[in-house]
Amino acid sequence: MIKIAICDDSEYIRKKNEDLLVKYTIQKDIDCKIKQFENGESLLEEVDDFNLVFLDYQFEDKGADGMVIAKAIRKKNADITIIFLSSYTNIVYETFEVATFRFLPKPLDEEKLYNAMDAFMDSLKNEKTICVKSGGENHFIKENQISYIEGDGKYCIIHLINKKNVIECIETLAAVEEKINSKNFFRCHKSFLINMKYVDSYTHNDLVLQDDEMVAISRQRYKLFKNAYAEYLSRV
Repeated sequence: MIKIAICDDSEYIRKKNEDLLVKYTIQKDIDCKIKQFENGESLLEEVDDFNLVFLDYQFEDKGADGMVIAKAIRKKNADITIIFLSSYTNIVYETFEVATFRFLPKPLDEEKLYNAMDAFMDSLKNEKTICVKSGGENHFIKENQISYIEGDGKYCIIHLINKKNVIECIETLAAVEEKINSKNFFRCHKSFLINMKYVDSYTHNDLVLQDDEMVAISRQRYKLFKNAYAEYLSRV
């Protein structure tokens, strides 16, 4: 499932954008959830829940402008895709500062919006993204957003780099591990698959990850982990 936020001070623009996106997802047979926000401050409270944000540049008297909000988004999550919407076409280069995926001028053009969505969907395929089942829905997760995955019998729990966010997956740890393409992941225990990108330190018994998350490492896997981690550090 793709989760999209539309953040614009114009109710008309929000409604038109959502209508076009619904039409697109029906045509492409894509599971999608869309939520509207009238200012950036309210978006920031929930932004980690979204894969894609359509962000207005100018909010008049309803809060901080789009660049301020985009920079705040980047501090929270560097991988959320941002598409700017604005009638001020002269600011397009300014938006590059926050790694904007696309810039779409207002009024919205259906063809340009759909081209942007096609490019976004292609990026999910090319950026080592996995699709897992949770709560009866398919979720797309970028591998570099995963801190570690915890096995729980027939299920598993995916812990994202922001530790308050987890995805309870109705697939086994082994099944999800098979979907991982990156060499950055290591099975350190029968119940844990970790992303070596977020290892801060380790002992013979535990790995300390970002945000002081602690994961067990089995005695049998310790030497293998040391070798894999050394190889990882040589690549980065």
